[in-house]
This record gives sequence, C-alpha cells and structure tokens, in this order.
Amino acid sequence: MVTNILDTLLLLVIAASTTYIAYQYYRKDKAQANGDLYENRLRIYREIVQLLSTITRDGDISRQSLQEFRAKTQEGAFLFGQEITDYIDKLYAQASKLRATNDRLKSTDLPIGEERDGVTVENSKQLIWLADQLPRLKKLFEPYLGSDAVIQERQQEP
Repeated sequence: MVTNILDTLLLLVIAASTTYIAYQYYRKDKAQANGDLYENRLRIYREIVQLLSTITRDGDISRQSLQEFRAKTQEGAFLFGQEITDYIDKLYAQASKLRATNDRLKSTDLPIGEERDGVTVENSKQLIWLADQLPRLKKLFEPYLGSDAVIQERQQEP
C-alpha cells in the first residue's frame, strides 16, 4: 500500500516535471520566433531605407538595385499587414517609373520640346514622391517595429 502511494507520487512528480520542461521549451521557442519576426521585419525596413536613400542621393536607381530590392522585400507579404505590402509594391512601381523616365531623358531619341518637358515633369513627380517617403517610414512601420510592438509581442508570450 505504501509502495503504491510512493509510486503514484513519483509518477505525478515525473509528469509535472515533464510538463514544466515542455512549457519552458514552448516559451523559449515562441520568444525566438518573435525575435526572428522582428529581425525579418527590420531587415525589410532597412531595405526600403536603403532604396529611398539611394534615390534621394542619386536621383536615380539602377535596374539591378530595383531587382535586388524586389527580391529582398518579396517576403514582406508574410511579415506585415496589407498596408505595408501595398506600400512596398507602390515604392517599387514608383521607383520603376523613375528609372523609366530617367532612361527616356538620357536617350538621344527624345528631342527638346513638349514631349521632353512632359517626361521631365513626370520624372520630377516620381523623384519628389520617393524623396518624401523617408520621413513617412517611421510612422508607417511603428506598429511593427516600435517599442510598443516589441512590448506587445512579449506580453503575448505565455
């Protein structure tokens, strides 16, 4: 009888210990996943800053840089809400238009005149819009990268 009670108590202690260890692993894995999510989001934010900084500095962007930007930010759809995904797509579209208008302006086929003036105006619009995006980034990404977002993710951990 005493042996049965000790066996039962030992079994309960082992079960409780195993449950506690499993719970600790769960918390650790969840914390690591949240950290990975933050790092991936931050990486995409930095890619956007780099693109906009290059455009602001040079007034243009190379085709290769545009392709690299697209490749490095594709996973944004899985890391952010629709607003950021749409924003990344719009940045890419605007930068592509800037690239196209710069190519047309550099072309010898575009004579001086109204058509060239129109392309110059379009180019200026793209450049101004893109240059205006750098100050907007912080506010746009704050829900995903700000201190409140980090605190909220930590509070969701069990």
